[in-house]
Amino acid sequence: MASVSVRGQLSAENALVAQTEYSSATPNDQVFCFPEGSFMSVRFDYAGNNPSFAWFQHDVTDNSWDNQLANSGNQLTAGTPGGYRVVVEDEAGVVVADERFWVYNTQKITNVEAEITYDDCYGVEMSASADTVPLIFYDPIDGSFGGVNYNLAFEWTTLPESDGSQSGRNVEFDAPFEDLSYVVSVSDRFGNVLESTIDYSAIAVAAEFEADVKKDTVPNERHSDAQGSAPIEIKFNDQSQGKVNAWEWTFGNSGQSVEQNPLFVFSSAGTDSVYLRVVNRDSGCESLSAPFVVSVWESELEVPNVFTPNGDGINDQFRVAYKSIKKFEMVVFNRWGRRVYEGNDPARGWDGKIGGTMGAPGVYFYYIRGEGYNDNEVHRKEGAVHLIRGK
Repeated sequence: MASVSVRGQLSAENALVAQTEYSSATPNDQVFCFPEGSFMSVRFDYAGNNPSFAWFQHDVTDNSWDNQLANSGNQLTAGTPGGYRVVVEDEAGVVVADERFWVYNTQKITNVEAEITYDDCYGVEMSASADTVPLIFYDPIDGSFGGVNYNLAFEWTTLPESDGSQSGRNVEFDAPFEDLSYVVSVSDRFGNVLESTIDYSAIAVAAEFEADVKKDTVPNERHSDAQGSAPIEIKFNDQSQGKVNAWEWTFGNSGQSVEQNPLFVFSSAGTDSVYLRVVNRDSGCESLSAPFVVSVWESELEVPNVFTPNGDGINDQFRVAYKSIKKFEMVVFNRWGRRVYEGNDPARGWDGKIGGTMGAPGVYFYYIRGEGYNDNEVHRKEGAVHLIRGK
């Protein structure tokens, strides 16, 4: 018996067409997979005149193909899944086609199982398997059996949905920081889909924080964000992810804290790298944040030699420029030695008024003393400043 067609072909509507994979050297036959539970109707189209058709059903008990059916037309509606054969003769009685084929309408994914095979503070590994209804065929030569490949595809997602998804029976996700569910969806070449879900309790943590610099911007104080003049007061707000129940802050060489949201003042000159270490004590997972750098400048004090209190908003006060000044004293005298101004705040200056009235233009004299936050940081300044009325 030869599975060769001379002037015709087998076809089936609404069926997915596959091929057997016989273990012997026998040429593979067609497989028609119909929707589950539907009629399995196969037609043989022949171009010659007055052909006759004989249809046979495969017998699995002896691997024979000679069990003839009553049907004699060019179309067969198979009653049961399995193997079939059609023999076509022309009007002269010559066999012009002798072909085997297999039909199924039982394909189905019956069960999907997923499991977590390993997890730690960094990742979660999972595996899935699926059971299917076997679509068995038998080799016409030696009777060995095989099965139609379902071409199963495994797609993994999460609930709530995240940006990541994975494909394959065995997958690995980055460790989540919140409880979620992993969903594996198994599909086949026939359009079947079945899902399985695994609930997962997160154990990983990630150290993150925001720094809120509380220092106001002060004219003439050389300072910006977390770099500049002492004192720099910063509120650190924990933004860590995961089930954190222990916090450890390190403020460089300036100190430490175990509060969740500490307030810290940096006053010593130098650079400190702030780190947050968080821990999930239940799982043992921990995480160290990226550094946040705070730079405190050494103290400086500079004094101008002229100011113009004319109300134009530019250089209207006699005021120092400074960095990291902890204590400050400034006294201004007129040319006769009379004290016309005194103050202890480097952020404030003399507006040129004496007793509520604008002082006369000319030369005035000052004495200034400032102390920094570090040992032996003392600045003494004295000299003349010119008050120019201007326009």
